[in-house]
Amino acid sequence: MDPDDSTGPAGADHPERAPAPAGRRRPRWLPVAIAVAASLLMLATVVVVSDVVSGDGDTASGITPAADPSAPDSAATALRDSEAQLATVDCEPGELRPGRDAARAYYREVLDCLDRAWQPVYDRMGVRPQPASVDVADVRTTECGELPPADRALGLYCDADHTIHLPYSRLTTAVGGTDEPAFLATLAHEYGHHVQALTGVFTETGNAMSDADGAAESEVGRRFELQATCFAGLFLDAARDTGLAGPSGGPEVAVQDFANWSGGESHGGARLQQQWATTGFTGDSVAACDTWSARAADIGGAGEWSGGSSSPASP
Repeated sequence: MDPDDSTGPAGADHPERAPAPAGRRRPRWLPVAIAVAASLLMLATVVVVSDVVSGDGDTASGITPAADPSAPDSAATALRDSEAQLATVDCEPGELRPGRDAARAYYREVLDCLDRAWQPVYDRMGVRPQPASVDVADVRTTECGELPPADRALGLYCDADHTIHLPYSRLTTAVGGTDEPAFLATLAHEYGHHVQALTGVFTETGNAMSDADGAAESEVGRRFELQATCFAGLFLDAARDTGLAGPSGGPEVAVQDFANWSGGESHGGARLQQQWATTGFTGDSVAACDTWSARAADIGGAGEWSGGSSSPASP
């Protein structure tokens, strides 16, 4: 984590903080980092940060969020124990073409696939349907507050209105306008945060971050981000026999795109991004994506987080 305030656990980086008065809401971010590989840009490696923006959205399930996602009575544990499976979907979006309108249309078609694929999980968890929307505009503010600067944010999810913000100019600067696997991987990851928000995991992550600092806070963030990547892998598996990711590949290509992500402190780095995307792609249910009980070595960093404290890593 790279906190940008000095107000303690209730500062701008903590999603559980109550909203500021209308018109003066401060941004509250769960910082995460994506580094786009040089092979995508054909330039020197460029680091782009993707922040998850949190507002005052409520969980859509009947589960009361716990103090942290690793607790036995947490929403994250209930989600794991449900062993819910995604529905296989026939997803054939139109070709991704250059231009903001074309990207918006592509995203909306894939969002429909994501909603359909995740519906059995929502049903199992008793989640009220709340479809996500996507905004490709270069907006400066969201329902969760100010967007981070362009050099810090590639994509972000706001739980207050369930909107995935993917400013078109930012993604095209990083990967170009028609790199379908990169567009797809980013959208599927951000939708993973939507799943976390609806099931209560998003709020629990904020609760855990409010009680942690330094390395422990970073570790909570990595578990949160790597679970979203694993959820992306689950979706790509559910759509593996369709035309996603373009005629030259398929969902497997989008899974491989996670190997181009880095940001060790926030996302776990390229190796772990690839590992968890593959875990979801080869997993049978949401239980495969239980990053909250995974060993420290599988989520990066030297510390092992439990209940807001950190300890030396096991041998």
